[in-house]
Amino acid sequence: MKKLYLIFLLNCMALYINANTRFGISHGPYLQEVDNNSATVVFLTSRKGFSWVEVKKHGKPESEIKRFYSSKDGLIDAYNITNVIRLYGLDHNKSYDYRIVSKEIKSFRPYKVTYGDSIATEWYTMSTVNPDKKGGSVFITSDMHGDDKKLEKLLVNADYKTCDAFFYAGDMMNYIDRFDTPFKSFIDKSVELFATSIPFEIVRGNHETRGKLARTYSDYFPKKDNKIYGSYLLGDIMIVMLDTGEDKSDDHPVYAGLADYDGYRTEQAEWLKELVSSAEYNNAKYHIVISHFPMVMDDIYKKENLWYGWEDAINKFLPILNDANVDLLVSGHTHRYFYHKENPGENSFPIIEQGANSATRLDIEDGKISIKVVDTDGKALNNSVIDIPRR
Repeated sequence: MKKLYLIFLLNCMALYINANTRFGISHGPYLQEVDNNSATVVFLTSRKGFSWVEVKKHGKPESEIKRFYSSKDGLIDAYNITNVIRLYGLDHNKSYDYRIVSKEIKSFRPYKVTYGDSIATEWYTMSTVNPDKKGGSVFITSDMHGDDKKLEKLLVNADYKTCDAFFYAGDMMNYIDRFDTPFKSFIDKSVELFATSIPFEIVRGNHETRGKLARTYSDYFPKKDNKIYGSYLLGDIMIVMLDTGEDKSDDHPVYAGLADYDGYRTEQAEWLKELVSSAEYNNAKYHIVISHFPMVMDDIYKKENLWYGWEDAINKFLPILNDANVDLLVSGHTHRYFYHKENPGENSFPIIEQGANSATRLDIEDGKISIKVVDTDGKALNNSVIDIPRR
């Protein structure tokens, strides 16, 4: 009887909180997969509603607004909380203003929809990619493990306001067991600082493969091809994002028979072969790879004979990358800072393990990659330059 009363009380509390929560945007908006002529806007509302994005060229009158919805099979998305809306048909290298407009749906009956409150956000500004851009400044970090305050320190210490692109190299969370874990861990902080105007791209770490909601991971970071791995072209900079999966073998007891990363990495290696042979890849002047696992492994880890998944990633990806004119690979995972120099017969390009308390900033221009790795105290752990050979 006490248990039933407790359940009743919790349900009443949930209804009360929902009824007294003002309708509005609860998370976001944040940008994903911005390219030459399109962008994705992701946001959540506090209650179920009908939402769209209004877009106009930056500084133009509101009479030129265009509305964008998300629809499938002839039905516009509605009576939902999570919204993923693709803006398409944009011009390259142009700035746009956008805002979210949403109407609460109080009741959704077969022949009658009853709306409640309506909201419109402030105008945000974003820009499409300039395909002719030369060089750029890139921020990369990893292994925050839910510490958004540490993330903010690293962004500030790397002078994030002057960066053109942001990448997270995995383990930004410990695991995903709650719907709001990604938001509390780093998405909300990214929105607060930059993600309404500049997108972040994310590479999954092994910790993000864990937890009862790990299979919802890609829902937070939607892509047109529905893949977690991929590539990003920022003018003449090609950035390859590899998903290295779990660090142990698929049959390890902790995965309870639910892992298939061996086959997944094989699939990804085939994609990587096609990418590095493409004109888009080879026409790029600079080639940066981001993966959670470093594409090298020290003897101390090899002797432990535990890290099959990490070794499998190296065996499948490194031979392809070694023949792909890669200039630099930035990784995380080990929680230490370490710089691996180019090593003939092993890695044909330098590799940064950026650690769990530091971030990497790359300033790329005039045939050079200037590397600065900073820690949470603002100390520079690496301040060096890579000269890119003419190709």
